[in-house]
Amino acid sequence: MGRAYDMALEVARALPPRANVLDVGCGNGFIAHHLSGMLGTTVVGLDVGDSTAARINYLPYDGRHFPLKDQSFDAVLLCYVLHHAQDAVLVLNEVSRVLRDGGVAIIYEDIPSLWWDRMVCWTHNRQWRGRTGPCTFRLEQGWRKTFTLAGFEIVSERALSRWRNLAHPVARRFYVIRSNQRTRDLTQTDNPALQQVADHAQAVRFPKWADRKYGLDVP
Repeated sequence: MGRAYDMALEVARALPPRANVLDVGCGNGFIAHHLSGMLGTTVVGLDVGDSTAARINYLPYDGRHFPLKDQSFDAVLLCYVLHHAQDAVLVLNEVSRVLRDGGVAIIYEDIPSLWWDRMVCWTHNRQWRGRTGPCTFRLEQGWRKTFTLAGFEIVSERALSRWRNLAHPVARRFYVIRSNQRTRDLTQTDNPALQQVADHAQAVRFPKWADRKYGLDVP
């Protein structure tokens, strides 16, 4: 719970006071719970389960389409969620749809930069593949291409210490991105082939000894 409070504080510092926030893949709901108190507003949690441990405004969803109106939030939080998505661009399109003009998405992601990071991500994939399907981890440039494809521009990004969670010691990155309609028009209308590039070219390849049935893009 202490880690949830620290992350909520980190997110709150990147948002204006009283911002309406959607927490996609909210898990136990404690980040949303703490964030609501910090911002002085209601934070809505979204996930595929029936309920959360924390008492928050919670909505279950199918993992693809948000059951929410267009332009209804000032910010969307995706905390280590996108690598679980079978189609990250589809999720980001939904993020763009529910964001108000000028709204931002805050994204945490594991980055498998070194062999150690890949080992941790491979282990994480084995733990979760039965519940959410195979994970797709990307390097920094892979996430940048994915965000651009979905019509977002990066407002800021920074590296996070792998040691902030000793139970899951992997390189991490914190992104703040904003929907850019011009970028969205160019990528989705003028060059739809970029969809395939973003989905496959930057997906992390696990080591050859990894589980070939469930590992991601094993050569």
